[in-house]
Amino acid sequence: MKLEQKLPKIPRIDSIPNPQPAKAGGGRLLPLTLLTLLLIGGGAAFWLTRDGETRAQWRHQAAEAISNATEGTPLAGLNDLLRGGSPLPPVGVSSGPSGHTVYGTVAAPIDATPPPQGAAAPGQQTQAVTADSTVRPDFIEDLAAWLVSQYKPGRPTGTLAVSAQRANQRYGVKMTGLSGDGRAGILRYVFHPAMIQGLYALYVDRFLDAVQRASAARALPPEQCRLLLLAVAERSVLLAVALEGVASVPDLDGQIKKLEWISQNVVSVNSQMTQVVFDLDELRENEAAQSRIDEMQARVTTLAARYRKALEDREAARRALVAAVRKGGGQTFDEDSLLFLAHWVDRRLRTEPQALASVRSAAGVLRDLARRCAQTGLQQDTAAGALPAPVQGGQGQ
Repeated sequence: MKLEQKLPKIPRIDSIPNPQPAKAGGGRLLPLTLLTLLLIGGGAAFWLTRDGETRAQWRHQAAEAISNATEGTPLAGLNDLLRGGSPLPPVGVSSGPSGHTVYGTVAAPIDATPPPQGAAAPGQQTQAVTADSTVRPDFIEDLAAWLVSQYKPGRPTGTLAVSAQRANQRYGVKMTGLSGDGRAGILRYVFHPAMIQGLYALYVDRFLDAVQRASAARALPPEQCRLLLLAVAERSVLLAVALEGVASVPDLDGQIKKLEWISQNVVSVNSQMTQVVFDLDELRENEAAQSRIDEMQARVTTLAARYRKALEDREAARRALVAAVRKGGGQTFDEDSLLFLAHWVDRRLRTEPQALASVRSAAGVLRDLARRCAQTGLQQDTAAGALPAPVQGGQGQ
């Protein structure tokens, strides 16, 4: 059975796993996120003894510092958690002397109240939906445990070895907690804006609890648990930006088909060249006439030139597609990750008319998940009294 009742429309949201950022630009994001949470994490005993004006001044100064440090990165919106400000603007791209610059936010809060089962008869109470029969709670538990298992503690931030490709491979084969008409059937069931939003609302709190339980089971120290949450937040934002970049490509299907045709040509020419090289070796072994050997050698030379040209064409088509995606976002992802996402979205577009709306909904979910992960880390900091001590001999540091 499906969700016990049709899900109400919830503000923007959506989901999907996450890829490896490129070496250039991505490495500094997690330390900046950590800095953000260290500044907004408050030691209750110290923080609450300050008067309201002092706290507001410190909060504003910290927000300004984070804003300057994260400017031009997809985590730029994290400083708004300091100010408790208004909803943040959507991701976009601005043009400057050095080219396109991504600006983006974690997310404005999303209502993740689990959907009710349905309208009740007079005098009866409604019953909240607690689980879905296709995407079951044990999928959420398994996903959380997998994410924690892929985290490697270290200085200064640790590493989270997850990507969209790895998540796709894991749940395309294992499918723990997923049931339905095979992988394709489950995707058809899940990949609709309302369903993505409903499942997110149903399970987001359970997911965050599961991450913390799995962290405790691994005996991660509290500071590493916070860093893990920050790593999940970082990957979620980066994946959201990349998905929005894919969704912004005007003729995604046309570019994908062109790349597929060129790639098939590479395979075809390579196959022909392999056969001709084999034939040439046989002629030489059998001591055939030199004219026949020369003729076959000329064919090898011609096919080798065609093969090099086919490889160049394929590389040009790959670069064009990646550039089109990066024009709308995803600058911090490597080419292979962006191409994987582009192909993944294109396969959905070929069978599901609303796929672009679903991709954008997924990006919204990922942004909201990033916000919640960051806030959970903040709450842990506050509970532990982890606000850094004031700097001696200075003001407003």
